[in-house]
Amino acid sequence: MRQYALVIIYASNDEVKELANRKLGDFGLEITSGVMISWHARQDLESRIMGIKDELVKVMEGGFEGEFAYAIVELTDEQFRAVRPLVVRRLEVEDKRLLTYGENLLKRMRSRLNNRVRREYGSFDRQYRRLIMLHNIFDVKHELLNRVMNLARELRIEYERRA
Repeated sequence: MRQYALVIIYASNDEVKELANRKLGDFGLEITSGVMISWHARQDLESRIMGIKDELVKVMEGGFEGEFAYAIVELTDEQFRAVRPLVVRRLEVEDKRLLTYGENLLKRMRSRLNNRVRREYGSFDRQYRRLIMLHNIFDVKHELLNRVMNLARELRIEYERRA
């Protein structure tokens, strides 16, 4: 079974949270505020977090004040099974969000196709690929995912037809 780790982050303000999310965003899935589950090795996570700390030190030298603390907890199979329902719920939320975004994009694409809509399709496609990757990593399959996949197919066909 794949090894997972929980990354628990305390950040004293929104700027520090945004920095942490930006640096760690592609290394895991935030399942609740300040708690991320990752499939990457502890050393890789530590390296990313050291990058956050280095950047915070530079910003703090300029007079910025903020606190940052973290913990990395490697999960056993049993612990992952206990956390997995949170992962499934978070992926369902992401599926619903992407469905709404994609449906609105499809409507705009059918009414007109301009550079803005093309960029939005590119953004949708990146989010879609990330979501599919997360579903595969955490082995989560459900009807919402099928709906997202069908919508992505429909969007791609419409985009190619109009391009």
